[in-house]
Amino acid sequence: MIRKQYYSERHNLRKRNKYTLLDLRELFVQTYNELERIDLFEELIGYSDGPWNQTPGIMAGNFELFVFKKTGKRDLIPIDIDNAYTEEDIFDLIELFYDYVSKPIISGSKYDKASGQLEYRNEMNFILKNYDSGYELTEEGYIRELIDNGLENLIDSQYEFDDDKDSEEIVKKATKKFFHYNADDTDKKSAILEIAGLLENLRESNKLHFAKKDESDLFNLLNNFNLRHNNPNQQTKYEKNIFYPWVFFNLLSALDAALKLLNRKEFDLDF
Repeated sequence: MIRKQYYSERHNLRKRNKYTLLDLRELFVQTYNELERIDLFEELIGYSDGPWNQTPGIMAGNFELFVFKKTGKRDLIPIDIDNAYTEEDIFDLIELFYDYVSKPIISGSKYDKASGQLEYRNEMNFILKNYDSGYELTEEGYIRELIDNGLENLIDSQYEFDDDKDSEEIVKKATKKFFHYNADDTDKKSAILEIAGLLENLRESNKLHFAKKDESDLFNLLNNFNLRHNNPNQQTKYEKNIFYPWVFFNLLSALDAALKLLNRKEFDLDF
């Protein structure tokens, strides 16, 4: 859904200020209330058509305990403007509700999960993208740093290994780990090494069809920057918040190219 820009923004007379935590807290509660009003939480909370016709929802009667069981946190429910939600609280709730939101087709019996999740994601992303440095709720249901550098397709691509679902799952988990909103340097280094391990496996099985120099440059990047081997000649003095994303994007791009080359080679062998 493309949102309308009003006059002042449309004519570049005003730039929307970045949201503070207080703004995020208020806008999250407001957005939740708007979505509840159009019944996107009906399957979760339950449906009532009068006192004698009530259908319990997935939460089975106690919303607060349901959320406590899922998140390990009390006092998040009811969703209320007076709750002093932290950033982590809000992000946890956004991710949790995404797992259960749906659009009613027949109230109390039939729901469209995909349609409900799409509408929910659009509404939440409208506020998340303008909060702090920018975040987004992904289709997979986790909040990550906003990726608006033209490399979104590289991150969200399907990486298909020949009958190797484990490797495909490693890519998904590594990408989620690297870009998740609370990822630290240890998480990001771990994600880098997981993608590197897949490239190493392709090389060892003679499936990495790169020129020798390109292959050498790729693995020198890993071996000379204190990522997986410790030796006194490695470079250690660099800004990880700049270097790690650069390395991760390079490795993911290399993996994407390697799989495309591999598929082309296999395709050529069929003829």
